[in-house]
Amino acid sequence: MKKTLFSIFILFSALAVSAQESGVFLTLPLSPRAGGMGDASVALADDPLGLYYNPAGMVFAKRPALSLVYHKYLQDINGNSFAFVYPFRHWAIGVAPTIYAMKEEPIYDSLGADIGEKFGYEAKIMDVALAGRIGGLALGVAGKSYSEDIGGQGSATTAYDVGAIYKLGKLSFGAVMQNLGGKIFEYKVAKIQRLGAAYNGVKYSAAVDLKKEGENKGYLGFGGAYNLSRALKLRGGWQLKDEFGGITFGLGFELGGFNFDYAFLSYGDLGATHKAGISLAFGSNADRTTEVEKASIDVKGPVQASTNTAPGIVKIAGGTNIAVAEFVGKNVSQADASIVTDFLRTELVSSGLFNVMDRNNMDTVLAEQKFQNSGCTEQECAVEMGKLLNIKQVLVGSLSKLLDSYYVTVNVVDVETGKISVSYNSDAVSSKELKEVCRKIVKNLSRK
Repeated sequence: MKKTLFSIFILFSALAVSAQESGVFLTLPLSPRAGGMGDASVALADDPLGLYYNPAGMVFAKRPALSLVYHKYLQDINGNSFAFVYPFRHWAIGVAPTIYAMKEEPIYDSLGADIGEKFGYEAKIMDVALAGRIGGLALGVAGKSYSEDIGGQGSATTAYDVGAIYKLGKLSFGAVMQNLGGKIFEYKVAKIQRLGAAYNGVKYSAAVDLKKEGENKGYLGFGGAYNLSRALKLRGGWQLKDEFGGITFGLGFELGGFNFDYAFLSYGDLGATHKAGISLAFGSNADRTTEVEKASIDVKGPVQASTNTAPGIVKIAGGTNIAVAEFVGKNVSQADASIVTDFLRTELVSSGLFNVMDRNNMDTVLAEQKFQNSGCTEQECAVEMGKLLNIKQVLVGSLSKLLDSYYVTVNVVDVETGKISVSYNSDAVSSKELKEVCRKIVKNLSRK
């Protein structure tokens, strides 16, 4: 039997955030990537539809991108979303219209007779966002128009989102307040508050959000993703709602700048929803090279040794535009090895002789290329890294411990030739001396 007003009423009543609030479709998951990970994305939100989760996230996008998504919702309500994000160096703009609709159906009375009227539903969202960042801190704001048409009765309003994301290496933390202001059919639009954290690694990623909708109590959504290969991603998660929550599942396929994403979300007894979309990131490799060059310290090109160089000091052969790979820990923790890597990176910058690529920017570029930075000690690995980063020299090394002594090994790999051009070893009798060891290594790498 075709739908009745009663079945639609039951659906909306089940999903309503409270009896005194409206705007059900402003609370629904829209991104297939986020949806597959338990709808947890407030600390990520860097895909085009991420601006529905946190407008600050789009400033971390590497290239302009657009997305088209189809939503198969409950009770034969379907939706379509389009999103476009354009990042600049420290700014980004985005727009994302969405339409949910149910085709008109005849209305029947209690005896099953057609009363000659039809019932339909439509909701429209138009989101426009602006974001900017300083270092790892990003702030974003979005304005949205929202309208509903239920059985020929319409209402429209505007609302606003304000969000922030702070990135600390591969970790990120996010917060957002959504749907500020506005009323639909004289009821306030449900406000949403999200807090979350995420880890975005090369092989694995994970995210967790604490979400509060309107006057309801908050609930957790969490999930993760695993890169089965460079092209294929597997996602999964859970929404811990008291009612109408459940498991989520997703798949992603990436080929160059093209992405296909699918998500399945369970709503308990109400059934399940499906989302499928395609995304396209455009811009040539030169665009990514520009980002790499901007991450360096005002590099115009490789700087060769010259007669103006201070006496007794020469540049590393091939130029001073360099990157430092994460050290490998041998008989020490990887965290300790990473700290010594930072010591060396800091001393290289302080010397004023080297243009060292920023760690966060380096990790971002390598993650985009699905390259694992840590554990890169072989020459072939360093050459591949250098080519991806458009760097002439890559420093690789290790921190090891034998009895009570520490040993630091550093090799400078020339990306063009694939050979180790300079090598240095040093030892320390205690961990307190490791910073001084790094300072000595830098001095020796700079001298004849």
